[in-house]
Amino acid sequence: MTVRVKRIITVIVGTILMVASVICSTYMLRGYTRLCGFYDLDRNSVDVVFVGTSVTFTAFMPMEAWKDYGIVSYNYSTNVQFENALRYSLVDVERSQNPKLIMVDIAPFLYEHYAGNKDWSDEEHQLFIKYNLDSRNYTLDRFALVNEINRDMHGSFSDYWYYFFDISRYHTRELDFGRFDNAEKDVGRGYGYLEHNKGDVWGLDRAFYDDGSTVKLKEQEQYYLDKLLETARKTDAEVVFFCAPVYFWTQEQPAKKNYMRDYIEEQGFTFADFSNDIDKIGIDYKTDLWNVNHFDALGAQKVTKHLCDYIVNNYDIPDRRGDERYAEWDSDYKEWEVIRTEYEETDKGIRVSEEK
Repeated sequence: MTVRVKRIITVIVGTILMVASVICSTYMLRGYTRLCGFYDLDRNSVDVVFVGTSVTFTAFMPMEAWKDYGIVSYNYSTNVQFENALRYSLVDVERSQNPKLIMVDIAPFLYEHYAGNKDWSDEEHQLFIKYNLDSRNYTLDRFALVNEINRDMHGSFSDYWYYFFDISRYHTRELDFGRFDNAEKDVGRGYGYLEHNKGDVWGLDRAFYDDGSTVKLKEQEQYYLDKLLETARKTDAEVVFFCAPVYFWTQEQPAKKNYMRDYIEEQGFTFADFSNDIDKIGIDYKTDLWNVNHFDALGAQKVTKHLCDYIVNNYDIPDRRGDERYAEWDSDYKEWEVIRTEYEETDKGIRVSEEK
């Protein structure tokens, strides 16, 4: 082997090690997000995945779905997932899992979650970009998403690299060596918002209802929806789009939902509209909602049952209870039950105190 070949090999190996070090260092500096728990799952171990935003992860409790239905599921959700990030999420889900069903929440389109949203402050932009990028593994899809975010933000070429290798941008500055691979155990399987109900604070006078009208998406949003549907057609899992059983902040939101329902169904996909099931589910805004479109633990248990009934009645999803391959779910549920019970006791104490 010539000296030149050895040098080339040395440079290649050195470059690989340097890139790996940068990536792992970034992972170890990241704050916790629910996607970290997704990367901790065993390969091909979940049958149902919910993709969406905080609206999604406050509505569905995977561990309660396990206890009552034996459904193995995960909330692949971030607080604010961009519209164009949804299609990359579908690809990322199937990179390590082979689910039978993927439920995609259309909430990002209803709330105009895209990086170029001019209604957001600079601080909000940076926080929401973090939610979409900080959680994801380094892949070519992440490169593509960064490129789209940078384009929406009208950023420069240097901004592109700033978003991608983002160690200095918004990380904790404290190393967590247990997260060198961007994974972290999450017994809640992506569920969020074990918090005291605040529904009685906002009142129904701030909510808007579905009057049956339709409003088209903006040009850029329509483009992102078409790209999402294009990706969904290539997805091995059955992809179902849905709207959670929530109230709306504006009159335009249910109208956009109706437009998306009609358009998505015309494209041959299933659209499950749960937004009109609030009374059927028995949701009480004074006890079950944290705000207009986020559930607390009490409401999430009701919604989880409703969504599980829909899933088992319409799709061939196996009951994995009793399968020794999923014994970990039984042990994790015991830990989850302790967490949920402690919340409920705390919440009860807060309610008693407030009533006095």
